[in-house]
Amino acid sequence: MKNVFKVACLFVLLFAIWSCNASAPKTAVAPKIELNLSPKTAADSNKNDSIAIAQVTALPEFNNILKWFQKNNKDTTNHIGVIIGQEPVKGFDYYWVKVGVDHPDHFEDLEHFYVNAKNQSVHYLDIKTDSLMSLGQWRGSGKDSWK
Repeated sequence: MKNVFKVACLFVLLFAIWSCNASAPKTAVAPKIELNLSPKTAADSNKNDSIAIAQVTALPEFNNILKWFQKNNKDTTNHIGVIIGQEPVKGFDYYWVKVGVDHPDHFEDLEHFYVNAKNQSVHYLDIKTDSLMSLGQWRGSGKDSWK
């Protein structure tokens, strides 16, 4: 009988420890910027981030991604999001802007762009070949046709 009591106490103790860890707050891996109708008001962005995001979300291809997602997405917890992957650094004056599906637990990249911080020109980043294309080159390559 003593052993049953010890096992029961051990089980209760382990369950209490497990439940404390399960409710610990989870931290985000990357800073996320919620896409809304007016990206400049996104809470996590600064003025320059918002300009870079606005340049990408103004592309007609972005609307094609939204239409594709609305047609194919059945999970209401997911949405199309836009995040800044990297801000400009000394010697590289570009914002890396990622468009993707924002799942509750991770961000799934769909497309990558670089936005010039000085003149706001947008370039497509081909991840597979690690090369930068002008929008004209990207559109001519067929890689811009969304599903």
